[in-house]
Amino acid sequence: MSNQALLKAFKVIDAIALGHRQLKDICIYLDLPKSTVHRILQGLIEARYIREVHGIGLVLGTKMIQLGIRAQQDMPLKEIARPYLHQLAELTLDTVHLGIKDEDEVFYLDKIPGKRQIQMRSQIGDRLPLAGTGLGKALMLDMPKTEWRRLILSQKDLDIDVMMKRMELYSKNNFSYDLEDNDDLVRCVSIPIRNKYGNIIAAISVTSIKEYMSDDRMKELIPIITDYCRKISEQLN
Repeated sequence: MSNQALLKAFKVIDAIALGHRQLKDICIYLDLPKSTVHRILQGLIEARYIREVHGIGLVLGTKMIQLGIRAQQDMPLKEIARPYLHQLAELTLDTVHLGIKDEDEVFYLDKIPGKRQIQMRSQIGDRLPLAGTGLGKALMLDMPKTEWRRLILSQKDLDIDVMMKRMELYSKNNFSYDLEDNDDLVRCVSIPIRNKYGNIIAAISVTSIKEYMSDDRMKELIPIITDYCRKISEQLN
């Protein structure tokens, strides 16, 4: 493959990552002939870098997701975020988590225990369903509603109508809650970390038991966690 052909393939991947889901949209965005883009897409789909989802269009494939996860793990996200996670844990007295998306799961990249002597069962390296945790729901905010529904329905104990309404609220306001969805009496507030393009690359949650997580306190935590996510994003970018 020539350098020009390789660059065009990367541009097609970038276009899809930015939300251009249809062949026509990609051609217009890149100002490339339909035949050229179609040929590139065929190769990318065959190699699992791109896949086509009914009702949505073209999305990043499993190979790209695997590479993305590896890149996120290789980049200094954890090292950059850790001092801010410690500060947030000191400020709130609660357990702080850092997570990234891995397929349909949230991967717990880091955890800073709180000061309240409350043991949270989460561990660094844990993987949990996206729709079953506040951290995971923060990573879902920019997904199409069809993906929300699929992920919620994969959890048999979640009410689809209630959760869809919550996700609409969360998506509009760039936060998410865990309202005892995963563990009884455990609540959390989570905010996504975005890159310079506005894409969600990770999320932070502040977690405690219901006794310390009233509705009012959860609302108060949103701007605090958002500020720390912004600081981490600025360091990464």
